[in-house]
Amino acid sequence: MTTLERATGATSRPLLIVSDVDGTLIDERGQLPCAPHELRAHLSALGAARGAPVQVALASSRTMRELTVLQRALGLYGPCIAEDGALLGIDVETMTPDDRLAITNAGRRRLAIEQFAADVSALEALMQDVPAFHRADVRQLDVPEWRALGFRTPASVRRALAARRNSILLDPEVLDVDALQVLRDKAARHALQLRRGGRWLTLTAAHGKGAALRALRHKLRQHGVPPLLAAIGNEENDISLLAEADLRFVIRNPHRGPLGSLASLPGAIVLSPEGPGGWIDMLNRLHQVAA
Repeated sequence: MTTLERATGATSRPLLIVSDVDGTLIDERGQLPCAPHELRAHLSALGAARGAPVQVALASSRTMRELTVLQRALGLYGPCIAEDGALLGIDVETMTPDDRLAITNAGRRRLAIEQFAADVSALEALMQDVPAFHRADVRQLDVPEWRALGFRTPASVRRALAARRNSILLDPEVLDVDALQVLRDKAARHALQLRRGGRWLTLTAAHGKGAALRALRHKLRQHGVPPLLAAIGNEENDISLLAEADLRFVIRNPHRGPLGSLASLPGAIVLSPEGPGGWIDMLNRLHQVAA
């Protein structure tokens, strides 16, 4: 019996799919593996086959604002792990009375936010004497450079940069090997995390997506039957996320294959198609086991 069969075959527990975004759910052009209504149909069919609810959470180096905008476009509303694990957002209606979290409005939703990292000003103070940090800081770019990096509108820049509270987005492409090493060394001395996620590096004091997922698992246990957690990702910043999950799915990166440190996690399932196409492969595998 496979890891997937052991975990899913004899249970009707709710399923929570925790997904990375860039390179996993959407490609470098911002394309999904299928239309949103088709994605929702796949998830509904999987829920019917399992006889239990299926929900999707997003876990990304993107900001909470970016993730809630994406959820609205998908028509899928679940928890969010933002800024590489610096923030956990949960709909207020799912909170327990004992939760004492900050409440924020995300569009028409009210989210309870738990913070796991120091704010941006504290990060800046620690890195102020590192020239490589300032050269790579995406906030220093002007509008044409933002557009060249894929920020299509001023609103997308605001969501990605101005709405970033507990991490700093860095562009490693502007750094040589030595400058990048200086940046990594300084981050390590101050117990900061510098993780690659697609093109970008994210600097934060958070302990990663996995720590935020552990906190989410604890909160969900307080509501009765805890869900089965399936995580899917493709990059360095997804290692702790998959390690914390019950089921681990690895996306093949186009032209370079699956990341070895993800593929080598115990029980990891490397999906067949490259890029976001692997997302549908994951759903099909889960459906086959449930059926």
